[in-house]
Amino acid sequence: MVIFCAALALLLFLGMIAYLITSDGKKTIKKQKTSQKQHVAEKTKKFDTDLDKMIIAASDVKLTDIELKELAKLYVQTHKLGSKTSKELDEAAKKKLEFVSALAANINASAQTVSYLNKELKKISGSYKKEIDAYEHMGLAKRKIKEDK
Repeated sequence: MVIFCAALALLLFLGMIAYLITSDGKKTIKKQKTSQKQHVAEKTKKFDTDLDKMIIAASDVKLTDIELKELAKLYVQTHKLGSKTSKELDEAAKKKLEFVSALAANINASAQTVSYLNKELKKISGSYKKEIDAYEHMGLAKRKIKEDK
């Protein structure tokens, strides 16, 4: 009977140790995932929402495609073209469309990033579809000229 009690106590003791070891591992994994998310968040640049600064950033060839896509997402969230009131573009709309041209001209911007910006702008500003395409083509032409040099 004494041997049975000792074996039971030993079994409980080893079970507790096994539980503590396995649960500690889960905490470590959660900590690693959290630190990885923080590291990714630190790596992504914080962009200014000022239109002129965004245009300069879109032209910056030091930015990666991932950063340019983040910039495009921020642009779509913060700058709206609104509704077209006449056939002529007003200066504010031209300035906002310059961002499209600058992003399309950046050699690091992938086709997916440029396409994303084009589609999203057309969703929110359908009356500017032709102008969005025109400014994208101007940017792509500038890009081709840069690549040919």
